[in-house]
Amino acid sequence: MLQANDREGWEFVTSLSNCTQLQELDIGNNVAFTGQLPTSIANLSTTLKLFWLDYIRVSGSIPSGNGNLVNLELLSMANTCISGVVPESIGKLGNLVVLEMYDTPLSGLIPSSLGNISQLSKLNAYNGKLEGSIPASVGKLRNLITLDLSMNRLNGSIPKDIFRLPALLTCNLSYNLLSGSLPSEVGSLENLNGLYLSGNQLSGEIPDSIGSCMVLEWLMLDNNSFQGTIPQSICNIKGLSTLYLSMNKLSGTIPNGIGSIRSLQYLYMAHNNLSGTIPTTLQNLTSLYELDLSFNNLQGEVAREGIFRNLTEFSITGNNELCGGIPQLHLAPCHNNSVKQSRKVQLRDIAIILGIASALFFLGLAITLILFARKHKSCIRPSLAEKQYGRVSF
Repeated sequence: MLQANDREGWEFVTSLSNCTQLQELDIGNNVAFTGQLPTSIANLSTTLKLFWLDYIRVSGSIPSGNGNLVNLELLSMANTCISGVVPESIGKLGNLVVLEMYDTPLSGLIPSSLGNISQLSKLNAYNGKLEGSIPASVGKLRNLITLDLSMNRLNGSIPKDIFRLPALLTCNLSYNLLSGSLPSEVGSLENLNGLYLSGNQLSGEIPDSIGSCMVLEWLMLDNNSFQGTIPQSICNIKGLSTLYLSMNKLSGTIPNGIGSIRSLQYLYMAHNNLSGTIPTTLQNLTSLYELDLSFNNLQGEVAREGIFRNLTEFSITGNNELCGGIPQLHLAPCHNNSVKQSRKVQLRDIAIILGIASALFFLGLAITLILFARKHKSCIRPSLAEKQYGRVSF
């Protein structure tokens, strides 16, 4: 419950500049710290490695002099009222490993100098007011493991350079104003564990190369304008647990191979233009907790086993051509099977009749040939005179 405001309380930061061997400073989680962030933090010892000033009510802007803290490895300003732009001087913090700026009103562009922080492994700047495009220099952060710029006002296309980061495990760019297509270079992220692109304006087809992200567990592409069919290669991601494709313009059928992703827990494909039948293989997914296929153009019979047993776990509303399923769905009964069965019976009867008719035809033909042969033989039987006298030619 320490207190500080614009009138008094922040003097201790100035006095800490005399601590020449200071390596860690944590003033976070003091809700009574208010007022402007003092510029004197730039005068702290260059030996400082860890600096937390998160979860306090301090305001003002990030002092441009923070670039003097050249040995800083962790800087957390999360959940504060710090506003203004991220200064270009941030790029001088070449040893920074963790940078947290989430839940702040920081605005303006992401400085391109960010790409100079070669040791950076975690960049969390979600839920802010950052705008403009994502600088391509982010692709220079070869040690980056976590990139979270979600819930900002970023626009433009996603730089291809991001999808060439070898160590990237989590990429969250959801709920921005990003447009354009998803680059095929996404398949280069062999270690990617989570890709979150929900709530943007992305379009084009989902690249087939997505299937190369073999360890992907979370794939969130909902609330965009993706078109075309669902790539079959998604079925190759055997560890996939969450697949969100709702609120797009996807067409074609649901790949049967999705039923082979045994780890799948959440599958959302609602509000698209999908057609064809619901793969019966989905009922074999024992880990599937939620399934939403509503508001598409699906047709045919609904399965009754697996997730399709419990009405609260799946939704197929808005598909008027579906039939069957559990009674609680109140769908029309399927007649396809009975029709097919009757057709099979008819075809079988026709085959039997044709078989009997063919047999009778060939039997009659054989009898006719035999009778004809006998009659022809009797006509050329030799006479008594011919037996006594040899037949000679003229």
